[in-house]
Amino acid sequence: MATDMAIGSADGSTVQQPVALEPKERRNDVCEHCGNRYDKAFSVVMHGRPHVFDSFECAIHMLAPHCDHCHCTIIGHGVESRGQYFCCVHCAESMGVEGLADRTGPHV
Repeated sequence: MATDMAIGSADGSTVQQPVALEPKERRNDVCEHCGNRYDKAFSVVMHGRPHVFDSFECAIHMLAPHCDHCHCTIIGHGVESRGQYFCCVHCAESMGVEGLADRTGPHV
């Protein structure tokens, strides 16, 4: 019997990787964003709460934070200060945040 494999992150979120199931084992989970019933849906556990989606687009729409300045969806790393999220340092500085720096130079 196939099982899902969880991949974790520093904030405790996990993504259940889709596993090919035998036809008799296939389940048709429903995406919590669009309502699509899909045999390759996946689940994401964020802050201990499971979510089911049929696409990364739906998962991003429902779970990704938004910039507190320009309101774009933060799909990359972004920056955070005093509980506010920003897509970049420019947006953070526009809201009065000081002392942040975008990553530059060689990455470790």
